[in-house]
Amino acid sequence: MLEVRLRDSLIRFEPAARGLDARYHFAINIPRGGIEDAAAWLDERHAPLAFDDGATIVHADRGIAAVYFLDSGGNIVEFIDNDHLDNDSSQPFGPDSFLEIAEIGIAAADAETTSRVVQQTLSTGILWGGEPGGQLTAIGDDHGVVIVAATGRGWIPIGLPARPLPTSIVAEGPAERDALLPEGPYRIRTSLAYSAVV
Repeated sequence: MLEVRLRDSLIRFEPAARGLDARYHFAINIPRGGIEDAAAWLDERHAPLAFDDGATIVHADRGIAAVYFLDSGGNIVEFIDNDHLDNDSSQPFGPDSFLEIAEIGIAAADAETTSRVVQQTLSTGILWGGEPGGQLTAIGDDHGVVIVAATGRGWIPIGLPARPLPTSIVAEGPAERDALLPEGPYRIRTSLAYSAVV
């Protein structure tokens, strides 16, 4: 088991079952305005993933900039610079710039039902996506979302197919709740005073 502590989150990696190619998508919020520094820091340590047009830094709608890479386990990791968050820093970019888990992706054959359970358990709504027949639903807020993907939908930028994989998510919420979805299996739990994705 490996635990990585961010400023406001914890992520725990546990050994996968033998023969299971467990590769996930998750994202980390970094200080606002820091995407160029993050990309330069990353370039000294890992090869950033490129999109079809060759870009490694992407600017999306909603004031988001991101850079992606593969970690040593083959997970697609994303650094997110989000204009909606008041988290600027004057410090040079480094490990202390890893603020919190911004996204964790899960896959489901019945994405609509899974999305409803996630919303109910986390006592929150859809931040983006979620259109009928859509492929992605981001549930939460700018600090952190659970992204429910249709099984088989590719995680950008390399198209890694989203598959149900064992995942436990613990987040701060207004009430103590606990849900177990068998497909992953996914365990989603809220606590009154704890914030982490595991």
